[in-house]
Amino acid sequence: MRIGRIFVSAAAIVSSALPLHAAVTVSYGDPDRFTDAGDSNNDPRQIMLTLERHLKELGDRYLPPQSNLKIEVLDLDRAGRPRMNLPTEIRIVNGKVDMPCIELSYTLEVDSKVAQSRRERVCDPNFLRTMDPKYSEHDPLVYEKRMLEQWFRQRFAKATPQR
Repeated sequence: MRIGRIFVSAAAIVSSALPLHAAVTVSYGDPDRFTDAGDSNNDPRQIMLTLERHLKELGDRYLPPQSNLKIEVLDLDRAGRPRMNLPTEIRIVNGKVDMPCIELSYTLEVDSKVAQSRRERVCDPNFLRTMDPKYSEHDPLVYEKRMLEQWFRQRFAKATPQR
């Protein structure tokens, strides 16, 4: 009997000591109506999966444990414009009116309580002037990923240390 109680107590201690990780759930409104999700060289579904993975990584890095962030991407307008009729992933970027923008709505729950809920249009007008060595300039979503990280840090990482 005593061994059974020790086992149960040890299991309770171990399970209470394990941190619960933050969860990020990403959904998409109507991708067929997005301003610029993909082009003849980039499948929009692949673009969305890549952005979803990136947002989940940001959640792992910046959100506190026991939080749940639900993001719905309502529109995506990537930096630059596709260069049609070329067999490459070239996008023409002039820096004036072709900045990356993502319209989204989100709800952040911490300990099962809504902490933030908003709809925003996230844009980076300085996308050509901002550099970050952790993002490869050869990544077709470099501007969008960097913009989302800046937005994520501003919204959710106020007092959260990086992991």
